[in-house]
Amino acid sequence: MSMSNINYRDYVWECDYGEHSFVISKLKKLLQTQNAYELGYCFIYANNNPYNMELYVVFGYESPKEGQITAMQEAMRSSGAKYRPDLTNEDLHAELANKRFQFMAANDADSLDMMEETLFWYKDRSQVASIISMRPLGKVKTVFLSHSSYDKPLVEELIPYLNAKGLPFWYDKISIDYGSTIVSAIQQGILDSGAAIFFITNHFLSSSWCKNEMEGFLNRLGSGHNILLLSIVAKDVPHESLPLFLQMKKYLRMSQELTAEAIATEIAPILQKHKNA
Repeated sequence: MSMSNINYRDYVWECDYGEHSFVISKLKKLLQTQNAYELGYCFIYANNNPYNMELYVVFGYESPKEGQITAMQEAMRSSGAKYRPDLTNEDLHAELANKRFQFMAANDADSLDMMEETLFWYKDRSQVASIISMRPLGKVKTVFLSHSSYDKPLVEELIPYLNAKGLPFWYDKISIDYGSTIVSAIQQGILDSGAAIFFITNHFLSSSWCKNEMEGFLNRLGSGHNILLLSIVAKDVPHESLPLFLQMKKYLRMSQELTAEAIATEIAPILQKHKNA
């Protein structure tokens, strides 16, 4: 839709479809203060395709009063909208032929009330969340598994037993994405975890990685964070070889008879208690 009047100034905004009620409330207030002469047009394009939901608002100004464009920009930014100078109204209007958008020309605040239900086929995010849980999964405090790479077989055998008891874990092999910076990912894992299990073997004690992880959790503990630190100590590691702070804490000593299932049975209750605290 091309406007021949060269005095028009267009502003294209990309909005969050999931917050469309909030966006519309902002538009209503704006249209109550700016008449059709000052604001030449306000076009709304809503894509109701559930695989590609989109919402665009286009303002075309002909003879705005001082401060009206600024007021529009502030209103849109406060709604979370993103200014899109790389798009034009013509780009959006051309997609009507491809049935991409429901289209509406909003003349005033009252017209928005009448057209909102037909413009949007789906409820906004807050309405859906009041009916169906939208709580992010995997965002609870995890248990960080600090171990030497030589000891992964035991760690990987233990994880399913503890998962079955409702305990989520931060495990480097799974939690660090390909292409991620390992040091930054581990640091974030330490920050995101509410507990840590140290698998202390001779390999662990000689690993600088494991030492840094332990120091990271000690720093958090010393800063007043509610961090649970558990240790599983290999049978060939003498008590005197443990870091001093671990010598003063009760730990689980591994033995030939202590299977991954048995270890899970021993430590799961304290981890669950800490998780629910």
